[in-house]
Amino acid sequence: MEEITIVQNGYDAAYMSYLYTRVKERFSFLPATCRMEKQGDCYRIGFSTQKEYCPYVRKFAEENIADVLSVGYKTRFFQRRLRIPLLDEQEKSLLITALVAADYKDDKTHVFRKLRGLKNYCLDGVYNFCLGDLKKRWEGVADYVPTDMNADALDEFIGYLVEDGEGKAFLKSGKVYDEDYRPLTKSALTGKASAVGEILLSGVERVYCFGDTDRQTQAFLKKYYQEKAVFC
Repeated sequence: MEEITIVQNGYDAAYMSYLYTRVKERFSFLPATCRMEKQGDCYRIGFSTQKEYCPYVRKFAEENIADVLSVGYKTRFFQRRLRIPLLDEQEKSLLITALVAADYKDDKTHVFRKLRGLKNYCLDGVYNFCLGDLKKRWEGVADYVPTDMNADALDEFIGYLVEDGEGKAFLKSGKVYDEDYRPLTKSALTGKASAVGEILLSGVERVYCFGDTDRQTQAFLKKYYQEKAVFC
């Protein structure tokens, strides 16, 4: 048996719970042991499995750790850094999610490369000591956002993201799925799971909605996606 260990200090358990659930559910068919425990301010996840399965578990774990850092940690970075008094809390949250989504693919690729070759993973260690170039880029983005940004500028930015989108997503019963009908869950890393957040983070050009759609999501799609949102 081999063990993959993930540890985190100084944050609540939300990110670790996300990782634990994602990896455990994905490999529930394997002869594996999964556990999560708290020791003081430190959370620890251990995945033990047979040696031949370990590379698959490790790669999937690294992909999801990369999501935690490039979505979750980046969201907190902007929440602390940005001061935008003309936007209300909902608009500010939408802006931050859009900023995270704008460079999501590049950020995740960068983080994933930093994770390769590690035997075990300390989220805070990787963030604090391995992502200096990435955080400098985030700082540049934060500096570019004007303090007097208003709702009209936010609409323009989100419109640009939608125009630059690729592929399609499916929305059913409040859940968003990718083109292969796999459920998307990254919006939980922004602090609040939502269909709107998931759609933004997916970076898609079109959204196909089946069944009832809640008012907030429907208003978002009609405003920004317009004819690119299809209600079935």
